[in-house]
Amino acid sequence: MSKKGIVKDLARQRIRWLFNLAAEETRKGRYERAKRYTELIMKIAEKGNIKIPRLIKRSICLNCGVVLIPGITLSIRLRGEGRGSHVVARCMLCGWIKRYYIKVRRT
Repeated sequence: MSKKGIVKDLARQRIRWLFNLAAEETRKGRYERAKRYTELIMKIAEKGNIKIPRLIKRSICLNCGVVLIPGITLSIRLRGEGRGSHVVARCMLCGWIKRYYIKVRRT
């Protein structure tokens, strides 16, 4: 493996590890520490020039930086029917709203 490949692999491992720490701190109610961990995730991804995995990216509030955990810091609602169906995710700390559209299969 090349030097770049090793660095990117290490960065991905650190991102996963920091995300798990941030989620744990959020469950304990330590939001400031969780925000710091998510800031570090963003900096590592930027420095290492790698994409943050979709699951992790969608689990972080882009406004306040806390990890979104359903029932603790996240409210999830399904809206619309048919082709316009989407998930509405709302951060309970800052009120930030994100909509994810759902692809509907026709049978």
